[in-house]
Amino acid sequence: MRASVLLGSIALAASCLFCSCRHKGPAEDGGDDILLSIDGNTLSLHEVVNRIPVGIDPVDSLALFEDIVDSWVSENVLSELAESKLPNYEEINRKVEAYRKRLIVNEYLRMMRESKEIHVSPDSLRRFYDLHKGELLTETPLVKGIYLKVASNSPKLDEIRKLVMNGSDESIDRLESLFMGEAIQYDYFTNVWVDWQTIAETIPYRFYDPDAFLESTRDFETSYNGSTYLLHISDYLPSGSEQPYEFALPRITSIMEQSKMSAFEKSLVSSLVEKAIKDGRLQKISYDPVSHKMIRGTVTDNKKN
Repeated sequence: MRASVLLGSIALAASCLFCSCRHKGPAEDGGDDILLSIDGNTLSLHEVVNRIPVGIDPVDSLALFEDIVDSWVSENVLSELAESKLPNYEEINRKVEAYRKRLIVNEYLRMMRESKEIHVSPDSLRRFYDLHKGELLTETPLVKGIYLKVASNSPKLDEIRKLVMNGSDESIDRLESLFMGEAIQYDYFTNVWVDWQTIAETIPYRFYDPDAFLESTRDFETSYNGSTYLLHISDYLPSGSEQPYEFALPRITSIMEQSKMSAFEKSLVSSLVEKAIKDGRLQKISYDPVSHKMIRGTVTDNKKN
């Protein structure tokens, strides 16, 4: 009961100091905002308040304040008991240290990847495509064409329809110069391959078999909820086709950039291993980390004898 009253008082104080704490950086905080201390570990008002989202209901804010403090107290009092009772405490320490090292390494590699610019030459990209294009296949059809959505009651619908379905450069120039004010949505993609699913998702119509539809259809129209959807297909590639170079380029670039980054990281590790061996920090007892082989005459070999 008294603990609840105490936390309630602390939470009330926190609500009064909430705004001021939000505007103070860690360097500005003194030791006067410490809420609790146990075995050298402290919990400050600033730490708790910073974990409470801005703008939530005051009642929820106070409840969250109590939960954070309760969790901190429980964690610290239980950890002392757990340390004395767990038979494999040293193994836990080993796992914690291993996790800490992995966390540090992963964070460093993340920062390095974000800051390091990887350049892949156009010739390398093209060579990769020529070698692997038989493996770079489309999962869904690819299309080129024109898509336009217009109000069904537009007085200019008939002329717009003719221009879209014609699809010639002259028709599209006229469409874009005279009727763009009528368009609700418009996409001109006759010069670039687009995944069919991207287009299909904009049209309220169920295309049961995309390949069969595209094989037999060049001009399509449907209406729904006061809008008319016009689609002209100028070209298409069926599912399972080799991806055109321009379409495959983003994927190829990503693959090659990741490959170069992996090679760089491997080279970095190798150089650091060799330096650690040279400096005497890394000692080859029964295994050579450079050649990745067991060293002859090791304890393992002696056991065989």
